[in-house]
Amino acid sequence: MKALRTFWEKLPFRHMTVLVVALFVIKEQFPFSNFPMYSNFDTEADVIYIADQHGNALAMDEVFRSGSSTAKKAYKKELGKITNAQKRDTKQASPTERAQAGAIVLGDWYANMKRERLPKGTTAVRLYRRTFELKDGKLGDDTPELLAEKSL
Repeated sequence: MKALRTFWEKLPFRHMTVLVVALFVIKEQFPFSNFPMYSNFDTEADVIYIADQHGNALAMDEVFRSGSSTAKKAYKKELGKITNAQKRDTKQASPTERAQAGAIVLGDWYANMKRERLPKGTTAVRLYRRTFELKDGKLGDDTPELLAEKSL
């Protein structure tokens, strides 16, 4: 027993050793999970946002009480419903399918919109998708893609 105690006291990083052994034993049990979503990054990223009739982005938190990331999740969910029916990935969606998903999302957000918080002169709201891509070490972005529009 004394030999074990001496070994333990001389062991460098003993707390870390206990943690590593514990995680090895526990394996994939919440909250001790690994997060593979952060292990690698795609060369392409997109943003979903709502703008006025001129394409000027609206303050989504102020007008819709939710942000761009929530809009993106809703859009990806609707697009997934459309493409999964044909056993395709959302990256293979056609412009028409992207517009269908966009119209559903904009319709939902339109219903929850705080009209009094829109900038004066706003006559329509538009849902856009903007894609950023890393090519040859340089960040490039495409022209925003208009997915849906609703008049006020």
